[in-house]
Amino acid sequence: MKKLILFALFAVLCETYSVQANTFIQTEEQTEITNIEQAQPIDKAVPEKGFDWMQFIFAGSYLLGVFVLFPLVVYTNYQEKMLGDVNPDKVKILENLSEEERNNRAEHILVTIEEKLTAFTDDDGYEMITITKGSQARFMRHGLNYINKRLCPTDPIIQERVEEFTNVYFDRTKRQYTGSNWILGCAIGILVFMGFMDIGMLLSSFTLIHIIGITFYYLSSRTAKYALEKRLETFKTKKLGFIGGVMAALFAGFSIKEYVSVNGGPWKRDHESEGTSALVLILVIVMVAFFVGFLVAFFGIINFVINYSVSFISPLNTPEKWYATKFEKQAEVVVAQH
Repeated sequence: MKKLILFALFAVLCETYSVQANTFIQTEEQTEITNIEQAQPIDKAVPEKGFDWMQFIFAGSYLLGVFVLFPLVVYTNYQEKMLGDVNPDKVKILENLSEEERNNRAEHILVTIEEKLTAFTDDDGYEMITITKGSQARFMRHGLNYINKRLCPTDPIIQERVEEFTNVYFDRTKRQYTGSNWILGCAIGILVFMGFMDIGMLLSSFTLIHIIGITFYYLSSRTAKYALEKRLETFKTKKLGFIGGVMAALFAGFSIKEYVSVNGGPWKRDHESEGTSALVLILVIVMVAFFVGFLVAFFGIINFVINYSVSFISPLNTPEKWYATKFEKQAEVVVAQH
């Protein structure tokens, strides 16, 4: 009996040892597998970042507006005012043409300008011509500039017509600021905020670019007289005022009064709720103002398209190039058609 019990205990011990051995071996194998897995680099899927449209609009607006369109606006405004004020150093009379040929060419250009202008009848019943489109203004400016700098006609009648057309050009291309004061105020407010937070921030390159962006917006918002008349006829207003309408609507929220009645009692002003609403409204206005201020160059681009897209003057378009494009090539086309 004792032998049987000892044998049973021995069998149990052997079985226990066998189980423990197997468990140890499996544990060792799992540990090795785990170590191998940890040693191997795990390829983690990197989430793809979406395209940041706002950053693209902000950066693209400053790049396009400040570095490309701003010089065009400045040059156009300068050239519009300097027509007729011819620097003798820039006058290069075409020596291959006689005096009569230069007078004839000047007359031909004046006739072409007159054909492109818009005819109307004044209050006294006289037939008149004027500028109503940017393309007309640009063509007249280039034509008169070519006559003054390359032809210098001596015929008194032609000289009188040149002066008359120049006066028409100056009158019709006078520009008036029609932009949004809200946009200018928000853009300038960003500079004030930067100076308030840290005066050193005003010495950054962004400050210079932002100031140029503000100047670009102001100049691009100057509308010529002929375009302003068309806008008044179409929209009955000089300014379209979308941003102004949004900001005015936000500020109108301060005029809202809130009342409360406790347990059916009389209605009383709820100053606490009004104060909370005012703080939230101020926060919204500040956020909108910052957003609008940073978009000053973007709004400048929009105004450039409206006010300058067909009337801007390119410094690359020399008098010779303009005449060759508008007259010589067209003459070749007419000859080829016949």
